[in-house]
Amino acid sequence: MAQPFATPAPISGSLMDTMPTRLLLAAALFLFILPTNHTMAPRMVLLFALLVTAVVAIRKFGMPRVPIRWPLLAWASLALLSLAWSEMPDFSWGEFKKEIVFGMAAFFGFFILTRGRRELQLWLHIAIASLVTTMILGLANYWRLQGYPEPWNIVHGYASYSTYLATAAPIIILWLALAGRRLRLAGYPLVAAYLFVAYLLGNRMFWVSVAGALAVFAALFAWRWRNQRTRLRNGLVPLLAGILVCGALFVLVANQKPVDYTHTARDASVSKHLVGTFTKSERLYMWSFWVDRIQERPWTGVGFGRDLPHWVYEKPKDWPDLYFAHAHNLVLDYGAQLGIPGILVLLWLFGAIAARFWRYARSPDETLFLVGATGLSLVLAFFSKNLTDELFWRTDALVFWSFTGILLGYGEHRAKKL
Repeated sequence: MAQPFATPAPISGSLMDTMPTRLLLAAALFLFILPTNHTMAPRMVLLFALLVTAVVAIRKFGMPRVPIRWPLLAWASLALLSLAWSEMPDFSWGEFKKEIVFGMAAFFGFFILTRGRRELQLWLHIAIASLVTTMILGLANYWRLQGYPEPWNIVHGYASYSTYLATAAPIIILWLALAGRRLRLAGYPLVAAYLFVAYLLGNRMFWVSVAGALAVFAALFAWRWRNQRTRLRNGLVPLLAGILVCGALFVLVANQKPVDYTHTARDASVSKHLVGTFTKSERLYMWSFWVDRIQERPWTGVGFGRDLPHWVYEKPKDWPDLYFAHAHNLVLDYGAQLGIPGILVLLWLFGAIAARFWRYARSPDETLFLVGATGLSLVLAFFSKNLTDELFWRTDALVFWSFTGILLGYGEHRAKKL
């Protein structure tokens, strides 16, 4: 396949040119094991080692300017302030440490350590190797445990793993874009295996999110190469084909799954059809319930912590426990936890990240454009996937912050050199 973009020129000043590669080992191992279940202890050790490595880099090179520091500060400050009114302050404090402190450790660690293209490509190779490993483990476990309620528990369950796969989609595209011809040939079986695993997961929103991520790339490619027909064709054809595949598989999965697990047994008309996915889904009455709860405490919520609201409010009698675990919508969950200010801070945070990536995407520099397009695609994929669930939490949040730190770290250093 023809390369739709020129291979960017090497970048001087890479951290790996002046710092022993072995000092990046902890960060590489952390990124590699992150998506795999039952790795909490080594993950925390490696996260600490990642921070130590980042401190060494700061002492050697100085602290780079953080582009999204104000929304990050507002996010952390509001969560911390909520301890004053939280219904369970100890729970909120524990969630603050797990979600914000650990998330920011991953973000700042990779942001500080990603100083050039060599680091960027190292992290991309590690991320792809990790993805392949999780797919092998997941498939092996799936075939071994067919018929069990949750055969994907080795990779955090189907909802979490589908969120991880959606988040990884832009990273796959960037890896393919920067790979050489031989390595890019390995991308075809990788993409095929990726789609097969995602189909087995049976998550409907995955296909919508990945199609949106591909659409972001397609729109940016069309805008950038509107006067270069060959490059435009080479870039758009695989992306548009991918969008069509996502649409077809969404329809296929939607027609295989009950649209409302609560009422399917009592009402056969609710069982499996595409229209019902949008008109009779259990998400509709979940969201209605939590909108009412937000209206009860519109300015404070019940305190920080994804699962705190379900300890405070009484579960409707006909709901399964899983439905009541949280609001199954990132925006509504933040409203239940932190009220309207929480929703505004959340939107500011993701909006600021997207705005920074948009700035990179407008750059005349080829690699910076690709990083910007990847970042915008990443934000859309992750945020949209969490509109029907809430996995800005634990492993998936760490994956998001790690990828965001890598892309912003490279983007800031590259933009500074231009």
